Amino acid sequence: MLKLLVVVLALAVLAPRANGQAVPTARAVAVREGAGVVVRYHLPAPVRRVAFSQRDTIRELWTVTTPGLTLVDGVVSGEAPFEGFELLIRPDAVEVDRVYMGLTLAGDGRVLFGPALMLEGLGTTLSVDLAAGEAVLPAGGQIDGYAYIGLATDIMADARGAVVAGSNMPAELTDLLRHSFFDSMAFYEGRLGVGLPFRPTLIGSVDSPGPAAFRGDVTDTGVISVRFHGDAWRDEREAVGPFVWHETFHLWNGHSVKNRDSEAAPWLHEGGADYAAIVGAISSGAMGEAGGRLRIMRRVNGCRRLLGSDDLDPTRLQSGNGPYDCGVLIQWLVDLEARKAGTGDVFTVWRTLLAGDRSGPDGYGVKAFRALIGPDSAVSVLLDGPGTTRWATVRSRLADLGVSLENRPGDRDLRGAALRHVAGRNCSSAYGFYDNPGALQLDGADCGVLSGEPVIDTVEGYDPQTTSRAMFDAVMARCAEGMPVRYATRDGRVLEAICDRPLVEPEVWAIADAPALALGDENLSTVIK
Repeated sequence: MLKLLVVVLALAVLAPRANGQAVPTARAVAVREGAGVVVRYHLPAPVRRVAFSQRDTIRELWTVTTPGLTLVDGVVSGEAPFEGFELLIRPDAVEVDRVYMGLTLAGDGRVLFGPALMLEGLGTTLSVDLAAGEAVLPAGGQIDGYAYIGLATDIMADARGAVVAGSNMPAELTDLLRHSFFDSMAFYEGRLGVGLPFRPTLIGSVDSPGPAAFRGDVTDTGVISVRFHGDAWRDEREAVGPFVWHETFHLWNGHSVKNRDSEAAPWLHEGGADYAAIVGAISSGAMGEAGGRLRIMRRVNGCRRLLGSDDLDPTRLQSGNGPYDCGVLIQWLVDLEARKAGTGDVFTVWRTLLAGDRSGPDGYGVKAFRALIGPDSAVSVLLDGPGTTRWATVRSRLADLGVSLENRPGDRDLRGAALRHVAGRNCSSAYGFYDNPGALQLDGADCGVLSGEPVIDTVEGYDPQTTSRAMFDAVMARCAEGMPVRYATRDGRVLEAICDRPLVEPEVWAIADAPALALGDENLSTVIK
Protein backbone atom coordinates (compact mmCIF):
# COMPACT_ATOMS: atom_id res chain seq x y z
CA MET A 1 0.00 0.00 0.00
CA LEU A 2 1.37 3.40 -1.00
CA LYS A 3 1.87 5.59 2.05
CA LEU A 4 1.49 9.24 1.22
CA LEU A 5 1.43 10.97 4.57
CA VAL A 6 2.68 10.50 8.08
CA VAL A 7 0.59 12.28 10.70
CA VAL A 8 1.96 12.54 14.21
CA LEU A 9 -0.82 11.56 16.57
CA ALA A 10 0.79 12.14 19.91
CA LEU A 11 4.17 13.07 21.28
CA ALA A 12 4.84 11.82 24.76
CA VAL A 13 6.35 14.59 26.83
CA LEU A 14 9.83 13.64 27.97
CA ALA A 15 9.48 13.60 31.72
CA PRO A 16 12.69 14.36 33.58
CA ARG A 17 14.21 11.67 35.75
CA ALA A 18 15.09 12.42 39.33
CA ASN A 19 18.63 13.20 38.16
CA GLY A 20 17.33 15.68 35.57
CA GLN A 21 17.90 13.45 32.52
CA ALA A 22 15.13 12.91 29.98
CA VAL A 23 13.36 9.54 29.78
CA PRO A 24 14.40 7.64 26.61
CA THR A 25 11.64 7.57 24.02
CA ALA A 26 10.33 4.79 21.79
CA ARG A 27 8.59 5.60 18.50
CA ALA A 28 5.51 3.66 17.39
CA VAL A 29 4.09 4.00 13.87
CA ALA A 30 0.64 2.53 13.15
CA VAL A 31 -0.83 1.68 9.76
CA ARG A 32 -4.23 0.26 8.83
CA GLU A 33 -3.69 -3.10 7.13
CA GLY A 34 -6.20 -5.82 6.34
CA ALA A 35 -8.69 -6.34 9.15
CA GLY A 36 -6.36 -4.89 11.76
CA VAL A 37 -3.53 -2.48 12.44
CA VAL A 38 0.23 -3.00 12.19
CA VAL A 39 2.38 -1.07 14.68
CA ARG A 40 6.14 -0.77 14.17
CA TYR A 41 8.27 0.16 17.19
CA HIS A 42 11.68 1.83 17.12
CA LEU A 43 13.42 1.60 20.50
CA PRO A 44 16.03 4.07 21.79
CA ALA A 45 18.52 1.28 22.58
CA PRO A 46 18.84 -2.51 22.15
CA VAL A 47 16.98 -4.61 24.77
CA ARG A 48 16.14 -8.26 25.37
CA ARG A 49 12.71 -7.51 26.80
CA VAL A 50 10.24 -4.66 26.91
CA ALA A 51 6.84 -4.59 28.63
CA PHE A 52 3.63 -2.72 27.92
CA SER A 53 2.73 -0.45 30.83
CA GLN A 54 -1.07 -0.80 30.42
CA ARG A 55 -1.91 -4.08 32.16
CA ASP A 56 -5.69 -4.17 31.69
CA THR A 57 -5.62 -4.33 27.89
CA ILE A 58 -6.59 -7.71 26.43
CA ARG A 59 -3.82 -8.72 24.00
CA GLU A 60 -4.91 -12.23 23.07
CA LEU A 61 -5.14 -11.21 19.39
CA TRP A 62 -1.87 -9.27 19.32
CA THR A 63 0.98 -11.00 17.49
CA VAL A 64 4.66 -10.05 17.26
CA THR A 65 5.62 -10.71 13.64
CA THR A 66 9.33 -9.96 14.05
CA PRO A 67 11.30 -13.25 13.80
CA GLY A 68 12.88 -14.40 17.05
CA LEU A 69 10.57 -12.38 19.31
CA THR A 70 7.54 -13.39 21.37
CA LEU A 71 4.72 -11.60 23.18
CA VAL A 72 3.68 -13.27 26.45
CA ASP A 73 1.72 -11.62 29.28
CA GLY A 74 2.30 -8.14 27.91
CA VAL A 75 6.08 -8.59 27.50
CA VAL A 76 7.97 -8.67 24.18
CA SER A 77 11.21 -10.62 24.50
CA GLY A 78 13.94 -12.40 22.56
CA GLU A 79 17.18 -14.27 23.18
CA ALA A 80 19.20 -11.65 21.31
CA PRO A 81 19.00 -7.86 21.82
CA PHE A 82 16.57 -6.04 19.50
CA GLU A 83 16.09 -2.37 18.60
CA GLY A 84 12.55 -2.63 17.29
CA PHE A 85 9.65 -4.95 16.62
CA GLU A 86 6.42 -5.18 14.63
CA LEU A 87 2.98 -5.94 16.02
CA LEU A 88 -0.10 -7.16 14.19
CA ILE A 89 -3.14 -6.12 16.21
CA ARG A 90 -6.47 -7.69 15.33
CA PRO A 91 -9.83 -6.45 16.68
CA ASP A 92 -10.81 -7.61 20.16
CA ALA A 93 -13.04 -10.70 20.11
CA VAL A 94 -15.31 -9.73 23.02
CA GLU A 95 -16.43 -6.71 25.03
CA VAL A 96 -15.37 -6.80 28.70
CA ASP A 97 -16.99 -4.67 31.40
CA ARG A 98 -14.97 -1.56 32.35
CA VAL A 99 -12.01 -2.51 30.11
CA TYR A 100 -11.00 -0.38 27.13
CA MET A 101 -10.92 -2.21 23.79
CA GLY A 102 -7.40 -2.40 22.32
CA LEU A 103 -8.69 -2.34 18.73
CA THR A 104 -12.21 -2.15 17.35
CA LEU A 105 -13.76 -1.78 13.92
CA ALA A 106 -15.87 1.14 12.76
CA GLY A 107 -16.93 0.12 9.28
CA ASP A 108 -13.76 0.30 7.18
CA GLY A 109 -12.04 2.29 9.92
CA ARG A 110 -10.08 1.20 12.97
CA VAL A 111 -10.26 2.55 16.52
CA LEU A 112 -6.93 2.09 18.31
CA PHE A 113 -6.47 2.59 22.06
CA GLY A 114 -3.26 4.60 22.35
CA PRO A 115 -2.47 3.94 26.05
CA ALA A 116 -2.29 0.21 25.30
CA LEU A 117 0.81 0.94 23.18
CA MET A 118 2.79 2.69 25.93
CA LEU A 119 5.99 0.91 26.99
CA GLU A 120 7.12 0.54 30.58
CA GLY A 121 10.01 2.76 31.60
CA LEU A 122 10.06 4.61 28.27
CA GLY A 123 8.38 7.63 26.80
CA THR A 124 6.29 6.64 23.77
CA THR A 125 5.31 8.59 20.68
CA LEU A 126 2.61 7.44 18.30
CA SER A 127 2.20 8.38 14.66
CA VAL A 128 -0.04 7.03 11.91
CA ASP A 129 1.04 6.28 8.35
CA LEU A 130 -1.93 7.31 6.19
CA ALA A 131 -2.81 6.29 2.65
CA ALA A 132 -4.62 8.51 0.16
CA GLY A 133 -8.17 9.22 1.33
CA GLU A 134 -7.47 8.26 4.93
CA ALA A 135 -7.71 10.52 7.97
CA VAL A 136 -7.08 10.32 11.70
CA LEU A 137 -9.05 11.76 14.61
CA PRO A 138 -8.49 13.60 16.76
CA ALA A 139 -5.52 15.58 15.53
CA GLY A 140 -3.27 15.26 18.56
CA GLY A 141 -2.61 13.58 21.88
CA GLN A 142 -3.80 10.14 20.86
CA ILE A 143 -1.23 8.16 22.81
CA ASP A 144 -3.56 9.11 25.67
CA GLY A 145 -6.83 7.89 24.16
CA TYR A 146 -8.72 6.40 21.23
CA ALA A 147 -7.53 7.19 17.70
CA TYR A 148 -9.73 6.71 14.64
CA ILE A 149 -7.85 5.64 11.49
CA GLY A 150 -10.03 5.36 8.42
CA LEU A 151 -11.69 7.00 5.46
CA ALA A 152 -12.04 10.76 5.58
CA THR A 153 -15.46 10.43 3.93
CA ASP A 154 -16.80 8.71 7.08
CA ILE A 155 -16.15 11.83 9.19
CA MET A 156 -18.78 14.55 9.73
CA ALA A 157 -17.24 17.57 11.44
CA ASP A 158 -17.97 21.19 12.28
CA ALA A 159 -16.86 23.71 14.89
CA ARG A 160 -18.63 21.82 17.68
CA GLY A 161 -16.87 18.50 17.15
CA ALA A 162 -16.77 15.45 14.90
CA VAL A 163 -18.89 12.35 14.39
CA VAL A 164 -17.50 9.23 12.72
CA ALA A 165 -19.90 6.64 11.29
CA GLY A 166 -18.77 3.76 9.12
CA SER A 167 -20.34 3.20 5.73
CA ASN A 168 -22.05 0.08 7.12
CA MET A 169 -23.99 2.08 9.73
CA PRO A 170 -27.69 2.63 8.91
CA ALA A 171 -28.52 6.28 8.21
CA GLU A 172 -31.23 6.17 10.89
CA LEU A 173 -28.67 5.27 13.55
CA THR A 174 -26.12 7.78 12.25
CA ASP A 175 -28.68 10.60 12.53
CA LEU A 176 -29.70 9.51 16.02
CA LEU A 177 -26.08 9.46 17.22
CA ARG A 178 -25.28 12.83 15.68
CA HIS A 179 -28.32 14.62 17.11
CA SER A 180 -27.89 13.05 20.56
CA PHE A 181 -24.20 14.00 20.63
CA PHE A 182 -24.57 17.65 19.66
CA ASP A 183 -27.80 18.19 21.61
CA SER A 184 -26.31 16.74 24.79
CA MET A 185 -23.15 18.85 24.50
CA ALA A 186 -25.18 22.04 24.15
CA PHE A 187 -27.40 21.14 27.10
CA TYR A 188 -24.52 20.23 29.41
CA GLU A 189 -22.53 23.34 28.55
CA GLY A 190 -25.53 25.44 29.44
CA ARG A 191 -26.23 23.67 32.71
CA LEU A 192 -22.67 23.27 33.91
CA GLY A 193 -21.45 26.68 32.81
CA VAL A 194 -18.16 25.51 31.35
CA GLY A 195 -16.92 24.37 27.96
CA LEU A 196 -14.49 21.55 27.20
CA PRO A 197 -10.69 21.76 26.88
CA PHE A 198 -10.76 19.65 23.71
CA ARG A 199 -12.75 19.31 20.49
CA PRO A 200 -14.80 16.16 21.16
CA THR A 201 -15.27 13.26 18.77
CA LEU A 202 -17.96 10.57 18.73
CA ILE A 203 -17.10 7.33 16.92
CA GLY A 204 -20.06 5.06 16.16
CA SER A 205 -19.74 1.42 15.15
CA VAL A 206 -22.09 -1.49 14.46
CA ASP A 207 -19.18 -3.94 14.56
CA SER A 208 -19.07 -4.71 18.28
CA PRO A 209 -18.27 -8.39 18.92
CA GLY A 210 -20.82 -8.45 21.78
CA PRO A 211 -22.20 -10.07 23.80
CA ALA A 212 -23.78 -6.82 25.08
CA ALA A 213 -26.16 -5.11 22.64
CA PHE A 214 -24.15 -1.92 22.96
CA ARG A 215 -21.34 -0.51 25.03
CA GLY A 216 -19.42 2.75 25.15
CA ASP A 217 -16.51 4.49 26.80
CA VAL A 218 -14.64 7.79 26.76
CA THR A 219 -10.94 8.66 26.79
CA ASP A 220 -9.11 11.66 28.18
CA THR A 221 -8.64 13.11 24.68
CA GLY A 222 -12.36 13.75 24.32
CA VAL A 223 -13.10 10.72 22.14
CA ILE A 224 -16.29 8.75 22.77
CA SER A 225 -16.57 5.27 21.29
CA VAL A 226 -20.08 3.79 21.08
CA ARG A 227 -20.28 0.25 19.77
CA PHE A 228 -23.39 -1.67 18.74
CA HIS A 229 -23.62 -5.43 18.24
CA GLY A 230 -24.98 -5.52 14.71
CA ASP A 231 -28.68 -4.64 14.53
CA ALA A 232 -29.34 -5.31 18.23
CA TRP A 233 -29.88 -1.57 18.74
CA ARG A 234 -33.15 -1.75 16.77
CA ASP A 235 -34.76 -3.73 19.60
CA GLU A 236 -33.70 -1.07 22.12
CA ARG A 237 -33.89 2.05 19.98
CA GLU A 238 -35.33 4.15 22.80
CA ALA A 239 -32.16 3.50 24.82
CA VAL A 240 -29.71 4.70 22.15
CA GLY A 241 -30.19 8.43 22.72
CA PRO A 242 -29.78 8.28 26.53
CA PHE A 243 -26.76 6.00 25.97
CA VAL A 244 -25.03 8.76 23.98
CA TRP A 245 -26.15 11.40 26.50
CA HIS A 246 -24.58 9.29 29.26
CA GLU A 247 -21.22 8.98 27.53
CA THR A 248 -21.20 12.67 26.62
CA PHE A 249 -21.63 13.71 30.26
CA HIS A 250 -18.38 11.88 30.99
CA LEU A 251 -16.59 14.52 28.91
CA TRP A 252 -17.35 16.85 31.83
CA ASN A 253 -17.34 14.63 34.92
CA GLY A 254 -14.67 12.14 33.95
CA HIS A 255 -12.27 13.23 31.24
CA SER A 256 -11.74 16.98 31.47
CA VAL A 257 -11.29 16.89 35.25
CA LYS A 258 -9.60 14.72 37.85
CA ASN A 259 -11.86 12.28 39.69
CA ARG A 260 -9.85 10.88 42.56
CA ASP A 261 -12.53 8.31 43.45
CA SER A 262 -13.17 6.93 39.96
CA GLU A 263 -12.10 3.41 40.97
CA ALA A 264 -13.12 3.37 44.63
CA ALA A 265 -16.57 4.93 44.09
CA PRO A 266 -17.60 4.76 40.41
CA TRP A 267 -21.21 5.25 41.54
CA LEU A 268 -20.52 9.00 41.67
CA HIS A 269 -19.48 9.58 38.06
CA GLU A 270 -21.48 6.71 36.52
CA GLY A 271 -24.65 7.52 38.43
CA GLY A 272 -24.09 11.18 37.65
CA ALA A 273 -23.82 10.49 33.92
CA ASP A 274 -26.82 8.17 33.79
CA TYR A 275 -29.11 10.51 35.70
CA ALA A 276 -27.89 13.56 33.77
CA ALA A 277 -28.71 11.69 30.56
CA ILE A 278 -32.28 11.03 31.70
CA VAL A 279 -32.99 14.59 32.84
CA GLY A 280 -31.18 16.10 29.86
CA ALA A 281 -32.99 13.97 27.29
CA ILE A 282 -36.39 14.72 28.86
CA SER A 283 -35.67 18.44 29.14
CA SER A 284 -34.62 18.54 25.47
CA GLY A 285 -37.64 16.61 24.21
CA ALA A 286 -35.67 13.47 23.30
CA MET A 287 -37.48 11.37 25.93
CA GLY A 288 -40.84 11.55 27.65
CA GLU A 289 -41.45 11.78 31.40
CA ALA A 290 -42.90 8.26 31.44
CA GLY A 291 -39.81 6.82 29.80
CA GLY A 292 -37.57 8.67 32.22
CA ARG A 293 -39.49 7.43 35.25
CA LEU A 294 -39.26 3.88 33.93
CA ARG A 295 -35.47 4.13 33.54
CA ILE A 296 -35.04 5.58 37.02
CA MET A 297 -37.15 2.89 38.67
CA ARG A 298 -35.24 0.13 36.87
CA ARG A 299 -32.12 1.54 38.48
CA VAL A 300 -33.76 1.96 41.89
CA ASN A 301 -35.07 -1.60 41.88
CA GLY A 302 -31.69 -2.86 40.72
CA CYS A 303 -30.09 -1.13 43.70
CA ARG A 304 -32.67 -2.67 46.04
CA ARG A 305 -31.89 -6.15 44.71
CA LEU A 306 -28.15 -5.56 44.99
CA LEU A 307 -28.03 -4.21 48.53
CA GLY A 308 -31.01 -5.99 50.02
CA SER A 309 -31.15 -5.61 53.79
CA ASP A 310 -27.40 -5.98 54.34
CA ASP A 311 -25.31 -3.13 55.69
CA LEU A 312 -23.42 -1.43 52.87
CA ASP A 313 -20.31 -3.14 51.52
CA PRO A 314 -18.66 -0.45 49.33
CA THR A 315 -17.20 -3.07 46.99
CA ARG A 316 -20.72 -3.92 45.80
CA LEU A 317 -20.90 -0.46 44.24
CA GLN A 318 -17.62 -0.86 42.34
CA SER A 319 -18.55 -3.25 39.52
CA GLY A 320 -21.40 -4.67 37.49
CA ASN A 321 -24.64 -2.68 37.61
CA GLY A 322 -24.08 -1.43 41.15
CA PRO A 323 -22.42 1.89 40.25
CA TYR A 324 -25.23 2.66 37.79
CA ASP A 325 -28.25 1.40 39.74
CA CYS A 326 -27.40 2.87 43.13
CA GLY A 327 -25.66 5.84 41.53
CA VAL A 328 -28.87 6.92 39.76
CA LEU A 329 -30.87 6.60 42.98
CA ILE A 330 -28.34 8.82 44.76
CA GLN A 331 -28.52 11.47 42.02
CA TRP A 332 -32.33 11.39 41.97
CA LEU A 333 -32.47 11.95 45.73
CA VAL A 334 -30.04 14.87 45.43
CA ASP A 335 -32.07 16.38 42.58
CA LEU A 336 -35.38 16.07 44.43
CA GLU A 337 -33.89 17.62 47.57
CA ALA A 338 -32.31 20.54 45.73
CA ARG A 339 -35.49 21.36 43.82
CA LYS A 340 -37.68 21.16 46.92
CA ALA A 341 -35.28 23.38 48.87
CA GLY A 342 -35.17 25.89 46.01
CA THR A 343 -31.37 25.69 45.80
CA GLY A 344 -31.28 24.56 42.18
CA ASP A 345 -31.12 21.02 40.84
CA VAL A 346 -28.67 18.17 40.34
CA PHE A 347 -26.74 20.17 37.73
CA THR A 348 -26.26 22.97 40.27
CA VAL A 349 -24.48 20.45 42.48
CA TRP A 350 -22.33 19.19 39.61
CA ARG A 351 -21.53 22.73 38.47
CA THR A 352 -20.22 23.56 41.95
CA LEU A 353 -18.42 20.23 42.28
CA LEU A 354 -16.62 20.51 38.94
CA ALA A 355 -15.79 24.19 39.46
CA GLY A 356 -14.05 23.21 42.69
CA ASP A 357 -12.04 20.60 40.82
CA ARG A 358 -10.78 23.14 38.32
CA SER A 359 -9.67 25.51 41.09
CA GLY A 360 -7.81 22.90 43.15
CA PRO A 361 -5.02 20.39 42.53
CA ASP A 362 -6.70 17.28 43.93
CA GLY A 363 -9.81 17.00 41.77
CA TYR A 364 -13.28 16.10 43.00
CA GLY A 365 -14.54 13.05 44.82
CA VAL A 366 -17.06 11.60 47.22
CA LYS A 367 -15.96 13.76 50.16
CA ALA A 368 -16.60 16.99 48.24
CA PHE A 369 -19.89 15.65 46.85
CA ARG A 370 -21.22 14.68 50.27
CA ALA A 371 -20.10 17.98 51.77
CA LEU A 372 -22.21 19.78 49.15
CA ILE A 373 -25.38 17.77 49.78
CA GLY A 374 -25.01 17.81 53.58
CA PRO A 375 -25.31 15.12 56.27
CA ASP A 376 -29.11 15.30 56.39
CA SER A 377 -29.51 14.20 52.77
CA ALA A 378 -31.43 10.98 52.15
CA VAL A 379 -28.22 9.78 50.49
CA SER A 380 -26.89 9.19 54.02
CA VAL A 381 -29.68 6.69 54.59
CA LEU A 382 -28.52 4.69 51.59
CA LEU A 383 -24.79 4.84 52.24
CA ASP A 384 -24.55 4.97 56.04
CA GLY A 385 -27.78 3.67 57.53
CA PRO A 386 -28.49 0.15 58.79
CA GLY A 387 -29.47 -2.27 56.07
CA THR A 388 -32.50 -3.60 57.93
CA THR A 389 -34.32 -0.26 57.79
CA ARG A 390 -32.69 1.19 54.66
CA TRP A 391 -35.48 0.73 52.14
CA ALA A 392 -38.37 1.62 54.41
CA THR A 393 -36.55 4.84 55.28
CA VAL A 394 -35.68 5.60 51.66
CA ARG A 395 -39.33 5.12 50.70
CA SER A 396 -40.40 7.44 53.52
CA ARG A 397 -37.88 10.09 52.46
CA LEU A 398 -39.06 9.82 48.85
CA ALA A 399 -42.64 10.37 50.05
CA ASP A 400 -41.48 13.53 51.85
CA LEU A 401 -40.05 14.68 48.51
CA GLY A 402 -43.35 14.15 46.69
CA VAL A 403 -42.80 10.64 45.31
CA SER A 404 -45.47 7.99 45.88
CA LEU A 405 -44.61 4.39 44.98
CA GLU A 406 -46.57 1.21 44.31
CA ASN A 407 -45.67 -2.43 43.67
CA ARG A 408 -45.84 -3.25 39.95
CA PRO A 409 -43.55 -6.05 38.67
CA GLY A 410 -43.29 -6.22 34.89
CA ASP A 411 -42.16 -8.94 32.50
CA ARG A 412 -38.49 -7.99 32.83
CA ASP A 413 -38.75 -8.11 36.63
CA LEU A 414 -40.43 -11.51 36.65
CA ARG A 415 -37.93 -12.90 34.14
CA GLY A 416 -34.98 -11.62 36.13
CA ALA A 417 -36.38 -12.78 39.47
CA ALA A 418 -36.92 -16.35 38.27
CA LEU A 419 -33.55 -16.67 36.51
CA ARG A 420 -31.62 -15.13 39.40
CA HIS A 421 -33.42 -17.29 41.96
CA VAL A 422 -32.53 -20.54 40.20
CA ALA A 423 -28.99 -19.37 39.46
CA GLY A 424 -28.54 -18.52 43.12
CA ARG A 425 -29.27 -22.15 44.04
CA ASN A 426 -26.75 -23.49 41.48
CA CYS A 427 -23.88 -20.98 41.33
CA SER A 428 -20.99 -20.71 43.79
CA SER A 429 -19.63 -17.44 42.34
CA ALA A 430 -20.88 -14.48 40.31
CA TYR A 431 -23.78 -15.09 37.94
CA GLY A 432 -26.17 -13.21 35.67
CA PHE A 433 -27.50 -13.25 32.13
CA TYR A 434 -27.44 -11.26 28.90
CA ASP A 435 -30.99 -10.36 27.89
CA ASN A 436 -30.16 -9.89 24.21
CA PRO A 437 -33.26 -9.94 21.97
CA GLY A 438 -33.92 -13.47 20.74
CA ALA A 439 -30.85 -14.87 22.47
CA LEU A 440 -31.01 -14.89 26.26
CA GLN A 441 -27.59 -16.10 27.42
CA LEU A 442 -26.66 -17.23 30.93
CA ASP A 443 -23.42 -15.93 32.44
CA GLY A 444 -21.64 -17.78 35.23
CA ALA A 445 -18.57 -20.00 35.41
CA ASP A 446 -19.37 -21.95 38.59
CA CYS A 447 -23.05 -22.73 38.10
CA GLY A 448 -23.21 -26.50 37.75
CA VAL A 449 -25.34 -27.53 34.78
CA LEU A 450 -25.97 -23.84 33.99
CA SER A 451 -22.25 -23.13 33.37
CA GLY A 452 -20.76 -22.54 29.94
CA GLU A 453 -22.85 -19.50 28.96
CA PRO A 454 -25.66 -21.41 27.21
CA VAL A 455 -28.23 -19.60 25.08
CA ILE A 456 -31.67 -20.46 26.46
CA ASP A 457 -34.72 -21.01 24.25
CA THR A 458 -37.24 -22.04 26.92
CA VAL A 459 -37.55 -22.47 30.68
CA GLU A 460 -40.18 -25.03 31.65
CA GLY A 461 -41.42 -24.87 28.07
CA TYR A 462 -41.88 -21.09 27.98
CA ASP A 463 -39.79 -18.51 26.14
CA PRO A 464 -38.44 -16.39 29.01
CA GLN A 465 -38.41 -13.25 26.86
CA THR A 466 -41.88 -13.39 25.32
CA THR A 467 -43.88 -15.31 27.98
CA SER A 468 -42.22 -14.11 31.17
CA ARG A 469 -45.29 -14.37 33.43
CA ALA A 470 -46.06 -17.94 32.37
CA MET A 471 -42.39 -18.88 32.77
CA PHE A 472 -42.28 -17.30 36.23
CA ASP A 473 -45.42 -19.14 37.38
CA ALA A 474 -44.05 -22.46 36.09
CA VAL A 475 -40.71 -21.97 37.85
CA MET A 476 -42.53 -20.95 41.04
CA ALA A 477 -44.54 -24.18 40.93
CA ARG A 478 -41.45 -26.36 40.36
CA CYS A 479 -39.49 -24.67 43.15
CA ALA A 480 -42.40 -24.98 45.58
CA GLU A 481 -42.19 -28.76 45.08
CA GLY A 482 -38.39 -28.81 45.26
CA MET A 483 -38.21 -30.09 41.69
CA PRO A 484 -35.51 -29.20 39.15
CA VAL A 485 -36.16 -26.40 36.67
CA ARG A 486 -35.68 -27.43 33.04
CA TYR A 487 -33.85 -25.18 30.58
CA ALA A 488 -33.91 -25.95 26.84
CA THR A 489 -30.78 -24.61 25.14
CA ARG A 490 -30.25 -23.31 21.61
CA ASP A 491 -27.94 -26.27 20.89
CA GLY A 492 -30.61 -28.85 21.77
CA ARG A 493 -29.78 -29.80 25.35
CA VAL A 494 -32.09 -29.87 28.37
CA LEU A 495 -30.45 -28.66 31.59
CA GLU A 496 -32.06 -29.61 34.90
CA ALA A 497 -31.12 -27.02 37.52
CA ILE A 498 -31.63 -27.45 41.26
CA CYS A 499 -34.38 -25.37 42.87
CA ASP A 500 -34.85 -26.33 46.51
CA ARG A 501 -36.27 -23.06 47.86
CA PRO A 502 -39.61 -21.35 47.11
CA LEU A 503 -39.65 -18.54 44.57
CA VAL A 504 -41.67 -15.51 45.66
CA GLU A 505 -43.03 -12.75 43.47
CA PRO A 506 -40.65 -9.79 43.52
CA GLU A 507 -41.52 -6.47 45.10
CA VAL A 508 -40.84 -3.97 42.34
CA TRP A 509 -41.40 -0.30 42.98
CA ALA A 510 -43.07 1.85 40.35
CA ILE A 511 -43.83 5.57 40.47
CA ALA A 512 -47.49 6.39 41.03
CA ASP A 513 -46.79 10.12 41.29
CA ALA A 514 -43.65 12.27 41.44
CA PRO A 515 -42.34 15.76 40.60
CA ALA A 516 -41.51 16.27 36.93
CA LEU A 517 -37.98 15.42 35.82
CA ALA A 518 -37.81 18.02 33.04
CA LEU A 519 -35.96 21.26 33.75
CA GLY A 520 -37.03 24.65 32.50
CA ASP A 521 -34.71 27.42 31.36
CA GLU A 522 -34.70 29.35 34.60
CA ASN A 523 -31.55 27.67 35.93
CA LEU A 524 -29.45 27.85 32.77
CA SER A 525 -25.96 29.16 33.44
CA THR A 526 -23.72 31.13 31.12
CA VAL A 527 -21.33 29.00 29.09
CA ILE A 528 -17.70 29.85 29.80
CA LYS A 529 -15.70 29.43 26.64
